Amino acid sequence: MAYEVTAAKFRPQSFEQLVGQEFVSETLKNSMQNKRIARAYLLSGPRGVGKTSTARIIAKALNCVNGPTATPCNACVNCVSITAGNHPDVIEIDGASNTGINDVRIIQEEIMYPPVNAKYKVYIIDEVHMLSKSAFNALLKTIEEPPKGVVFIFATTEINKVLATIRSRCQIFNLRLIPTDVIYKSLTKVLDSYNVKYEENAVKWIASEGRGSMRDAYTLLDQVVSFCNNDITLKVIQEKLGLVGEEKISKMALCILNSNRRDLLLEYDNILISGIAPEQIIAEFIKYFRNILFARLNLPFDSAASDQATCYSKAIIEAFSYEDIENILEILFNTYEKSRYTTDIKLEIEACLIKLLNFKEFIRPKQIIKELKMLRQSFFQNTSPVYMKEDAVGGGVKKNEFINEGLFQTGPANIVETKTAPSVQNVQQPKTIKVTPQKSDIIKLVKDRVSPTNIQLLSALNNIDSIEEQGAKMTLYFSQKMYYDNALKFKDLIANEASAIVGKEQIIEIEYKPPNSESKEMSVDEYNRMKLKEIFYGKDFNL
Repeated sequence: MAYEVTAAKFRPQSFEQLVGQEFVSETLKNSMQNKRIARAYLLSGPRGVGKTSTARIIAKALNCVNGPTATPCNACVNCVSITAGNHPDVIEIDGASNTGINDVRIIQEEIMYPPVNAKYKVYIIDEVHMLSKSAFNALLKTIEEPPKGVVFIFATTEINKVLATIRSRCQIFNLRLIPTDVIYKSLTKVLDSYNVKYEENAVKWIASEGRGSMRDAYTLLDQVVSFCNNDITLKVIQEKLGLVGEEKISKMALCILNSNRRDLLLEYDNILISGIAPEQIIAEFIKYFRNILFARLNLPFDSAASDQATCYSKAIIEAFSYEDIENILEILFNTYEKSRYTTDIKLEIEACLIKLLNFKEFIRPKQIIKELKMLRQSFFQNTSPVYMKEDAVGGGVKKNEFINEGLFQTGPANIVETKTAPSVQNVQQPKTIKVTPQKSDIIKLVKDRVSPTNIQLLSALNNIDSIEEQGAKMTLYFSQKMYYDNALKFKDLIANEASAIVGKEQIIEIEYKPPNSESKEMSVDEYNRMKLKEIFYGKDFNL
């Protein structure tokens, strides 16, 4: 007997065997049982999930000698010939090869003749999205009102390319990716029927590599069975297919954690010597850190490692924060993308690994922006920046913890202060800062909150001569008596609005300063320089 590939030999022959598509199979079974037969069905979904198999099962359910039935016998002449693909009344058409309007016209001529040996003439058009627009339009009337006893079944991997007018005339069934554990159970049944020995981790790896496609998993299984000589082990799979393995990747991750450049590059060279492609190393690194992320979140992840407790130890998982993993994955993806165009991929990946040794020093642009906002806020509220610490579980944040870990450090967080009564001489009084009205964010926001009809207050705020800030006290100086009088009248309103903006009590004083009085004001650069000096413990900056 000629050899038959696993994907064809174990193709589902009934709705019960259509694993991973329970909604589709149950709905179709009920419609067949109740004799509610649609004129056209549209089956969509990724490759290898059972679209063509479902179409053939529908054809058998319609044309079985007991049909229409939810359980075709698979033994009558019609069922056997449909399974073999040579039934005269079940016509399978490749939409990719028959895309024109002339091909549709042939179908329109054929459907005028009744079925020869069956109850229904069934047209199965695979990859229907490949039909031209004119071919689709020619089908519209045909599938809406076909002759009695004609059923159309369309299958596609890209339902978005099927015209809406076609979709509206069909019963649509979306087939999903098949879960990995369902693929694993199907693979073990196949191996048991073949009397092939196997390791559980090896079959789990094959199932995960199927990525939701049963056909892809069966195809890979055939290849693995051939080179493993009826004894499937994960070690042999890794050697023959050029895989690194999570054990070696975890060793390299430990070298990164320990900043061990020598052992990291030696391990990388040993992997290359064994014949593994350099880009495969990056691909498995990406999958490994994805698994670490899932482990930190207490989510299940696909792993074929023989010793998961070692490869994903608690020490490794807790050593990488969420931001660390995000930064590392970004570098790995960028390297993988560049590896397709580089002239020396080995050197490119070596540079990537050396860069990963400093993963704790990576700073993402969004982190810089966030902390600059905190620093800017501290300038105007006369407070120290408050940084967030990542929660160990769940990815949350906590305030006021480890404030010395921010991009701009505010000093050690574990200093214990002795509670002694400060002398009057040691009490540091708030410094008086002079700024221009144009540079005062508080005044700008107060003006935004004032009603446009309050012309007196708005004109006063627009004619402030200078501003002095001393802690929670803000003094507004006016050189024109009219604006001074208006501001004095609305003093309480200004204070209330300023307090609401800064989130604490703000004292507002209104002073009248004749034009001839002079005082030296602090410039914005001097003010920013002074604030930076306070935050960075007296270190001076040239702005």
